[in-house]
Amino acid sequence: MYDYISIHSDKYMSKIKSEVVEQFLTSVLGFSKVSHLTFHKEVDGEIVKVTGILANPDGSYAFDTLDGTEEVNLIEIDVPIYTDDILELILSSIATSITKEFSWVIDDDHGLN
Repeated sequence: MYDYISIHSDKYMSKIKSEVVEQFLTSVLGFSKVSHLTFHKEVDGEIVKVTGILANPDGSYAFDTLDGTEEVNLIEIDVPIYTDDILELILSSIATSITKEFSWVIDDDHGLN
């Protein structure tokens, strides 16, 4: 099990094209594309992974590969094991930027609480 920040559209209803998510994460937030809908960035000495996902209306999902996924309604930011106040601030800023760009919400159960 790992900690993550879950950001999604309201009730997982609206979706965003994978190209739009990729453009925002790489051009605006400075992430590098690792594979389709998977991105990494070194932040405060730790690697942060961001994944775009197409979730079911209840927020659940299962996949072997994201290849072929054309739209997403959920973005997860993996929180590194070793975090400090600086990294937490940066992760919060990344999450907030995503919510503002796509008018999404940070999940209460997997957010910045």
